[in-house]
Amino acid sequence: MSPSRPLAVLLLGLLAACSHRPTASPEAAAAAPAAPAPPPPGLRLPGTVRPTGYTAQLTVDPAQPTFQGVVEISLELSAPTSVLWLHGKDLTVKGAVLTQAGKAVAGTAAVAPGSLLGITLASPVAPGPASLRITYEAAASTREVEGAFRTQEAGDWYVFTQFEPLGARRVFPCFDEPGFKVPWQLSFHVPAGSVAVTNTPLLQEEARADGGRTFHFARTQPLPSYLVAFGVGPFEFVPAEPSGSKKVPTRIITPKGRGAEAAYAARVTPEILARLEAYFGMPYPYEKLDTLAVPLLNGAMEHPGLVTFNSELMLARPAEDSVERQRDFAEVQVHELAHQWFGNLVTLAWWDDLWLNESFASWMTPRIVEGWQPTWDAMADRVRGRSGALEVDSLVSARRIRQPIENEGDIRTAFDGITYGKGSAVLAMTEAWLGRDVFQRGIQRYLRAHAGGNATAEDFLAALSSEAGQDVARVLNTFLDQGGAPLVTAALDCSGQTPKVALSQRRSLPVGSSGQEARTWRVPLCVRYGVKDQAGRVCGVLEAERAELALPEAKACPDWFFPNAEGAGYFRTQVSGADWQRLLTGAGPRLSRIERVTLLGDARALARAGTLPAAEALALAARFAGEPDRQVFTASLEVLGVVEPRMLSEPRRQDFDRFLRETYGPRARTLGLVPRADESEDTRLLRPKLLWLAGVRGGDPTLAAGARKLTEAWLKDRSAVAPELVDSVLAIAAAHHGRELAPRLREALKTERERRSRNALLSALGGLRDPEVLRQQLPLVLDPSEDARETVWMMYAAAQEPRVSEVVYAFVKENYEALAARMPEEFASHLVLLGSNFCDAAHRQDVEAFFGSRMARTASGARRLAQSLERIDLCMALKQAQGASIDAYLTKGAPPRPPPRG
Repeated sequence: MSPSRPLAVLLLGLLAACSHRPTASPEAAAAAPAAPAPPPPGLRLPGTVRPTGYTAQLTVDPAQPTFQGVVEISLELSAPTSVLWLHGKDLTVKGAVLTQAGKAVAGTAAVAPGSLLGITLASPVAPGPASLRITYEAAASTREVEGAFRTQEAGDWYVFTQFEPLGARRVFPCFDEPGFKVPWQLSFHVPAGSVAVTNTPLLQEEARADGGRTFHFARTQPLPSYLVAFGVGPFEFVPAEPSGSKKVPTRIITPKGRGAEAAYAARVTPEILARLEAYFGMPYPYEKLDTLAVPLLNGAMEHPGLVTFNSELMLARPAEDSVERQRDFAEVQVHELAHQWFGNLVTLAWWDDLWLNESFASWMTPRIVEGWQPTWDAMADRVRGRSGALEVDSLVSARRIRQPIENEGDIRTAFDGITYGKGSAVLAMTEAWLGRDVFQRGIQRYLRAHAGGNATAEDFLAALSSEAGQDVARVLNTFLDQGGAPLVTAALDCSGQTPKVALSQRRSLPVGSSGQEARTWRVPLCVRYGVKDQAGRVCGVLEAERAELALPEAKACPDWFFPNAEGAGYFRTQVSGADWQRLLTGAGPRLSRIERVTLLGDARALARAGTLPAAEALALAARFAGEPDRQVFTASLEVLGVVEPRMLSEPRRQDFDRFLRETYGPRARTLGLVPRADESEDTRLLRPKLLWLAGVRGGDPTLAAGARKLTEAWLKDRSAVAPELVDSVLAIAAAHHGRELAPRLREALKTERERRSRNALLSALGGLRDPEVLRQQLPLVLDPSEDARETVWMMYAAAQEPRVSEVVYAFVKENYEALAARMPEEFASHLVLLGSNFCDAAHRQDVEAFFGSRMARTASGARRLAQSLERIDLCMALKQAQGASIDAYLTKGAPPRPPPRG
């Protein structure tokens, strides 16, 4: 699964509360005598009863809030059994019968915490094969974005599904764990005008007496429940070229009327699959490849045969498309199609190895894009992503890659920046250490050995070790099984005959962290260095707290050295004194662009650790204000992270905004608010960043006036602003002319039906800086005429702005129960994030007091609360450590800037 980009938050479900457990109808309860239920299992189902296959018939009318199901589960019992435990959430069980050796035994539905469904049998059954038939009813929700959920598009109703990680139990009584990987066969009874789609090809379509249709689909290959998917509605089907070496049928499926928006997806999907087949050395494993556009879906999901995508990420009218949207779709599609091997063909055995799915798909994305679209700078994007993962990993509350799973909340919080970002960065480091060919052969060995089944980290590491001829686990486990990341300190020593680099390691921690620095990893690294016009490279593994790495090929003391060649290593670096200055100045042209990106990311970390004075960090960022290389310039913006607006007083915040306006405004004004026909793609991607810095944050008056004028025009004519700049233009206008524009934005939202425009309007409303005006907009989240799954993002966007974060926080506190009841269940655990945007002890105490008991009622709230409190603590510590340096720099002004370029 790929997370949604706007807030990088996966909105999943909560641990079941009593009011949301499966229920048994009175008729079913009377079908068998009551018996005391044995204690329910814990987090995992017992292994004495295992499914061997499912056959299900669902009657689904997208216009109705419920659907009906009959599921037959083939079972294998390894012990005498009187109660069958499986999963079910919000299901009304109307009947349950187990058949064994021709004898039917009635069952009674029982419920237990953890969304467990128990079937108590009228009499015990013996070991051996059996079949369990359950008749039930379930919800097609207009609140949730998991399980089966409904949405209305252009007047038509649709039902879609999202099961990963725990949503299948909302739709089927099932054994909802990844280790239960078995075939499924589905049939759907749907009303006239609707069609059904699922993982496999259609076998037969029949007319029904009521005017509807019945769709029977082929049996799947073995799948865990979370990879089953379906959709029902009046879809359009856009054919693409058959994909892969087997030329499997390939289609893009859209809501009615949107087929013309699928052209780009249809063109690039077969190209992506061909490149993945070549890398894995085996054909795409499934019988067809459909990609389904799903409104309101958070990101995308890799179901075999039916990949699902957020509709606005996947679809765009040609005249309204953008470079950024196309790249985003293509990269996410690489991620999802890589899952067809990593996750689908070979499935994790349990959720503690989720990295075997998500880390690999995330790592694979730049690997494929690098050769397929070399101008996209995928490797530079990878290094910038690595820097973001390192920052997440610096939190004491951060997970390990292989974190023990102790409850459902642990499953849900496993879908985070550690699994996706850190995991993929560690794999990139491992590939660089072992070599691309060895790493690829190890992957292919692993896939061949476990195709069609489940696997563990140990299985992958064994395959990699076999190809590498060494114990890879000895190194890699130090990154998989402990949290945090190394800070490698490096110093050049030319006192002897052979130059060497003295290395040491400790945990990389921000200033104020309660973490312990004394921690070691086995760190693969390569040092690059230069002597006059010659460059050299030497590699090794740093295994102890301290070590030395000789530079035997250096003929003299190097002029410069960089201890993380090509940014391949998953660690921060600290090079002190004159060596650091040489990297920033004289060695700059000698570093590769990816190394420059790496260096700037590490500069941010050093500033947030209190090692690099904030004034120097801000001066460093300003030095790159005219940098023509988009990736290096974007990396330089990371250094600005030493200043968090929430840590500043209002006068200093105004000074910081002035610094941004003066530093980035000239270049932003040069680019302007209207793209030119002859612009490069890099320029089009760079412009929104500059507009945000100089326009939204900096309040550049020229940009603000232009944005207001364009917003006025856009409100009358949606083609008045370039599609790639709608969000930027509206954001600038809302930030600086919000009082005048807010009523018009709100009025436009009432009649706007196109989701991309609705998202732009909601984002603009979330960008209002006037506290009183924003206070008037927040009740929109509770408006029953609006879809909370859509409007909630406005509230999260607003909370990022210090000038109004108190307004959002007060709204959440006042309306917590109403918000938790109206929004998707998992949002209850995310609401605490809206209290984390402060930087003072009083708010920290209030956040802990208000959310403490409330988060305890949710599955994943405890970890989110801990992370929120830690972020407040770290902000306060950063303010104390760097506040004086920031104040001095902002009040004295920045040094002269280079002229704007590009």
